[in-house]
Amino acid sequence: MAEDKQQKNTGKEPGRLVKRRVLAAALFFSVLFGMTAAAWYLPARPTMSQREKRELAQIPEFSLSSLADGSYFRGIELWFSDTFPGRDSWVKTNLFLKNLYGRSDVVIYGEIRQSDQVPVPTPEPAVESVPAAATPEAGEPAPATPAPTETPEPSYEPEDPVWMGVDVEEADLIRTGAVIQVDNRAFEYTGFSQYYSGVFADMVNRAAGILKEQGRGNVYSVVLPTSTTVMLPRDFRERVSCIPEEDVFEFMYGLMNEDVITVDVLSALLQHNNEYVYFYGDHHWTALGAWYGYAQWARSAGKEPVGLDAYTERVFEPFYGSLYYQANQSARITVDTVYAYEPKGNIRLYLSFDTNDTKEHPGYEYPLLTDVRGTDKYLCFLGGDVPLATFVNDDIQDGSACLLLKDSNGNVFSYYLTAHYQYVYVVDYRKYRHRTLREFAEMYDVDDMIFCFSALQSQGRGNQLANLFVGN
Repeated sequence: MAEDKQQKNTGKEPGRLVKRRVLAAALFFSVLFGMTAAAWYLPARPTMSQREKRELAQIPEFSLSSLADGSYFRGIELWFSDTFPGRDSWVKTNLFLKNLYGRSDVVIYGEIRQSDQVPVPTPEPAVESVPAAATPEAGEPAPATPAPTETPEPSYEPEDPVWMGVDVEEADLIRTGAVIQVDNRAFEYTGFSQYYSGVFADMVNRAAGILKEQGRGNVYSVVLPTSTTVMLPRDFRERVSCIPEEDVFEFMYGLMNEDVITVDVLSALLQHNNEYVYFYGDHHWTALGAWYGYAQWARSAGKEPVGLDAYTERVFEPFYGSLYYQANQSARITVDTVYAYEPKGNIRLYLSFDTNDTKEHPGYEYPLLTDVRGTDKYLCFLGGDVPLATFVNDDIQDGSACLLLKDSNGNVFSYYLTAHYQYVYVVDYRKYRHRTLREFAEMYDVDDMIFCFSALQSQGRGNQLANLFVGN
């Protein structure tokens, strides 16, 4: 009897085992199908990474040429991986796990892209490689440019320059990426594209030609160095395969003609690299760093820089920047504070997001500075990157106007220009599409143009800037 019962139970066991396996398989494929469906659900896909402070890849436009050379499917692959639902949470988890790998004073994250070699200029005694206007103290300014104003402080060319930036001692160097972490700071890699350096120089030259044809003022090139160049010694940068930006700037400025006034921001910042001129965990310069850049521009323009004591200081914290979230050992990076300097007087700010901007209707009025929610406190300047922002200084009634063409580094720089112009038009070249530069200068009666952004070394940025010259 017992044997019969055991045989019956033995006969049922394979059936139960099959059912359990079928249920497990059904559950596995249900989860797999659900995740696949979620991955292809377009509204769930993010377009912006709050952690990395950047726009994510977009679905590429279809064309027969992109299909033939394979770039279309590569673009689809990049879009799919870059915009996966819940991406920031996965990135956070990934960084947490990587933090368990260990610690080092000098760490590099990501893939290092291949850069061009900066051409060595051929010495020509009769021609300077950099226009004299790039350094106010060197020679006479460009024609039609007022003589620089002499000011005793701050001094940008001490007799015995002393390195005051980050001291990089010999330490274990871990190559795992394209972000350099040195103790409590994170830095970007610097590269060079000869082609897009030429594109940038050509665009600036064309802008100068437009203003000259219209009988207007000057074009200024305020190219920003990265914190990597200002804070880290050159021999270390070369050792970790960074392209020296000082050579890049010399090459770019050498391509600009005499109608462009180049501003030597690098030398100004190098003399203050022991101060809080760049954030610890973000790629932007601070308001103090931007002020030193502005003061150098003012001298190149023959204007007296307005000191920070003429502004109202405001403090926004904490600020976790773009590089903070890309560093594996982010817990070691000093959390940043945003110091902002609000202009005093009767100054208004307007923001325009559409294509209906006119001089009479500049958009809607916005606070000069705002304490944004979350940790991206750099958005206090202009509320972030908008196509067009307009400052109006009612204390100046001479009709003077400048156009600032910028990336996000120009957001903080723009506030200092309000001391010198009645109208300051701030155009983000990556977003503004309504008018060409020629049309904008005519409609808004622009006197001067100022290009203020980091060195243009990529295809996307070069094409976006070139769009403003279509038809010019």
